Amino acid sequence: MLSREQLFTVFFFAVLAFLLYQLYAVLSPFLGAFTWAAVLALVFFPLYRVVLMRVRRPSLAAAAMTVLVAILVIGPVATFGGVAASQARNFYELFQQKAASGEIRAWVEQLRQNRLGRMADRVLPRDLLKSVDLPAMGVDGAQKASEYLIGKLGDLAANLFGVIVDFFLMLVILFFFFRDGRRLYFSFRDILPMEPENKDTIFGQLYETLSAVVQGMVVTALLQGFLAWIAFWALDLPFSLFLGLASAAASFVPLGGAALVWIPAVIYFFTQGLWIRALLLLLWGTFVVSLIDNVIRPLVIGSRTNISTLFLFFAILGGLQVYGLVGIFVGPVLLATLVSFLKIYREQYAR
Repeated sequence: MLSREQLFTVFFFAVLAFLLYQLYAVLSPFLGAFTWAAVLALVFFPLYRVVLMRVRRPSLAAAAMTVLVAILVIGPVATFGGVAASQARNFYELFQQKAASGEIRAWVEQLRQNRLGRMADRVLPRDLLKSVDLPAMGVDGAQKASEYLIGKLGDLAANLFGVIVDFFLMLVILFFFFRDGRRLYFSFRDILPMEPENKDTIFGQLYETLSAVVQGMVVTALLQGFLAWIAFWALDLPFSLFLGLASAAASFVPLGGAALVWIPAVIYFFTQGLWIRALLLLLWGTFVVSLIDNVIRPLVIGSRTNISTLFLFFAILGGLQVYGLVGIFVGPVLLATLVSFLKIYREQYAR
């Protein structure tokens, strides 16, 4: 038979669990906005403290930082989106033009006569090569792609509206995280049933990991995009600016990274018979662009978090798959939190 105190305890924690579940159900549609706001608040909080020391008013400092973050996010996204839309339209128009004039068919026939084509003749069945009409497939594919995009304009507009709404919700949450972040942090920290030094270890590891991941990825993306664009521009590759921005965006992908952009460019030069340009881009991409991903990112992230680069790689990859784009940051944070708990267990309980 439960005593009065035990009954009250069971009732209290049962109601608490129920309320937490209901709160999660209410806030679950906005978890993405809350997560992005938390990530950005942690990353920019040192700068917020500098601004706060100057203006001496938390609300004004929080508003200034929120506007700054919005500019830093909207600027690159708008630039990339505008360049991508413009050059994608130009590419489609150019493709249609060359397909109508017969240049694509002539290019494919020329491709079949060079080294790659002769190699394909030796490897692939001859009947397959004769039965496949690559120019017709390309024109038909481009036409179907355009029809699909036109048919999806309504869905795209709806998704764009949802993204804009989520973005502004994130900015509102970010403002309050900046203004009330320290109070929220200490309130949450105080209710944790752990020793103070253990709390410091966990939150210190969490913040260090998150800031290192963000800084490492942003620095890597900027360097890879810039260096890739230099190579594309110097080698006179069409749509070089768009491909440079695409290289920066692709650097966030754990598997492949910027190589997802410059390797097809190398293949393009090979198919055009531009062997020297293809070789130069291959060497530049391998030993300069992709080397940054293997040096800068582990150096910035691994040296600050004291976590194996291998585990960080799979944490980023798994987080991306489970949580979407924000998982790039959530995965390493979860890993760092687990490492902190294992460290506490080893020091206090394993003995």
